[in-house]
Amino acid sequence: MTEGLRKAGFQSVLANEYDEMAGLTFQTNHPDVPLLIKDVKALSVNEVLERTGLAVGELSLISGGPPCQGFSLAGPRFDGDPRNQMFKEFVRLVDGLRPQAFLFENVSGILSMSGGSVLRAIMSEFTDIGYQCEYKLLSAADYGVPQARPRFILIGVRDGDVIGFPEPTHGQATLNRDLFAGELQPHVTVWDALSDLPVIHQGEGDEEMPHSGIYQNAYQKERRGERKPGQIFNHRATRHSELIVQRYAAIPEGGDNSQVPDELRTKKINVFKLDSQKPSRTVTCNHRTDLLHPKVPRGTTVREAARLQSFDDDYQFFGNLTRKAKWVTQDDQVGNAVPPLLAKAIGEHIKRKLQW
Repeated sequence: MTEGLRKAGFQSVLANEYDEMAGLTFQTNHPDVPLLIKDVKALSVNEVLERTGLAVGELSLISGGPPCQGFSLAGPRFDGDPRNQMFKEFVRLVDGLRPQAFLFENVSGILSMSGGSVLRAIMSEFTDIGYQCEYKLLSAADYGVPQARPRFILIGVRDGDVIGFPEPTHGQATLNRDLFAGELQPHVTVWDALSDLPVIHQGEGDEEMPHSGIYQNAYQKERRGERKPGQIFNHRATRHSELIVQRYAAIPEGGDNSQVPDELRTKKINVFKLDSQKPSRTVTCNHRTDLLHPKVPRGTTVREAARLQSFDDDYQFFGNLTRKAKWVTQDDQVGNAVPPLLAKAIGEHIKRKLQW
């Protein structure tokens, strides 16, 4: 989210992160943003004001995406599951700092949790502290991200009315392939995003590699970034056994593990080979085993997943590639991220509507 808001022209004045490895990734890519690595429950309104030099009401925007999986509806507010605490802390900080607006992001499933009761409770929490709120499910693909990733976006405004959401900039081709509804650009496909990256096979690649400098489209050129031109990071493929390589090779493009011959099939069916001519399905934290490269029989690398998320190549991720480590993995950081181009579109919309 911070990367996308930066591209939209926002200046981040403070960030909070609990995980040290995710913190290292953030600090490396946002060296000018003060970062507090601590439990959000220990972050006071006064500390935020002191660290930023702002007074109550001067902050333009707070953004965050607290988890909602544990919301309990036993009472009128969120009790019970410890995961609810982070949402409560988000509300607490918004209430105490009184920003002009807040941006709340979450999973699409929040719309249907407990028949909509969770969503009604969330809206109540924010309206009770004086914010006009509006929510919508946005697809990242509609904003130039090569991934059909639905995200729940809630925007709250302190003074004035709701401000709506950014209009899509990309869409699917109509029957007349030369026309797009509302002058929309065509969705960015998997191959639009990945075709210029160095070709590596299972077990190959490195944490830092040179890029050929050859681009095939505007999306690839835009992803080169500004920090370290000519280099790409985190392009390291998982090593697979020969049997797994055969299984992956047998999956048709756009297909899944259920379509391989019986002698190669396993009980696991949530292994998907990307369709090169469409936006990717949702990138998850298990992309190196569950989301396969469309042309090479292996899982996607962190860099490929980051390209599908619309991160620039110079955005470097730190951490292990396995969950045996103490801290979150590179996969977790990429899979849990808000696509920067989606955040950029939302940020530009907020700035325009609130005349910042």
